[in-house]
Amino acid sequence: MTSDSSTSQPSGLEIALQWAQLPPEHLEVALKALDPELARQHEWRLEEARLKSLEAKDRRVHQLYFVGLIAGFVLAVGMLTAAVIVGVNGSPWLAAMLSGPSVLSLAGLFVLRRVDSDSARQIARAQSSALSAAYQAQVPGAAPAAPSNSTGGGPPL
Repeated sequence: MTSDSSTSQPSGLEIALQWAQLPPEHLEVALKALDPELARQHEWRLEEARLKSLEAKDRRVHQLYFVGLIAGFVLAVGMLTAAVIVGVNGSPWLAAMLSGPSVLSLAGLFVLRRVDSDSARQIARAQSSALSAAYQAQVPGAAPAAPSNSTGGGPPL
């Protein structure tokens, strides 16, 4: 085996042996010149490590959002498929729940990673109107349900 000491950097021992042959004044000048270079190399290595950690963090964030996008898509497609199956089997109110605004809400939660309070209220209103429309479609001529009294059983007072 041959060692390529000509192409690789000299070891610390080799440098120390070369410096031992110099007078102390030369060694002092060399150390003063070497100190800023070592500081620059250290700063460069710190910056390189910081950039690597930022790149790894960016990669993790990208993967998280990509998985959220896939989960939102799978959830939306699954809910819509279930709504079609349930609707064909004669439960339009359940199909309305599965295909209504809840699909948008859950998909938005997975994809955007946030839910606004205004959009949540709008989704709740749309969901209740979709359920009442499905109920009226299922039972023609049915009036909206009257509020029940708080006494439990008997006729309203």
